[in-house]
Amino acid sequence: MSEFERNDLGLVDYLHCESIGEPGQRTFNITARSERGETVVWMEKEQLFQVGISLKQFLLTRESPPDPAPFDAPPIDSPVPVHIEFKMGEMSLRHDPAADVFTLVASDSPGEDPGAEPLAEITFSFTREKAEEIAQRSVEVVAAGRKPCPLCEAPLTPGESHFCVKVNGYNPMENPMGDEHS
Repeated sequence: MSEFERNDLGLVDYLHCESIGEPGQRTFNITARSERGETVVWMEKEQLFQVGISLKQFLLTRESPPDPAPFDAPPIDSPVPVHIEFKMGEMSLRHDPAADVFTLVASDSPGEDPGAEPLAEITFSFTREKAEEIAQRSVEVVAAGRKPCPLCEAPLTPGESHFCVKVNGYNPMENPMGDEHS
């Protein structure tokens, strides 16, 4: 992609988030699909968590209208379905109160150069029902990682000894919480 590429999937019929890999080594994504195409947006754990929390806040502070207006998706530039996959750099979330539709806009990460501009942007919209589902699912996916140490709350890596700062380094070779927490 040599020029900035902008795509809008319109109102999606499939929206899902997941993590891939073992706890401590996971990568996260949101997949959205509509008749206009599909996107897989890769992101950091904190970004997925922020999507979930932001959606929960939107859902709590914006009531569903009794008779929602139809959602007007922008016209498409190409009749060929798109497939876009990238690592997210920035995102924004908005809500159309008349149609009660949520829209996520994600742009790619420009890489190592701090002055570089993003090369791609994807926009997709979804209903309140899908917003509730993805908000709950994103929080569950993020929480399914490594269990925290009950003393210091640092993540415990399975199969590795844990040096807990709360026991003041008394015995760094032994897990202070026993084998069931290693």
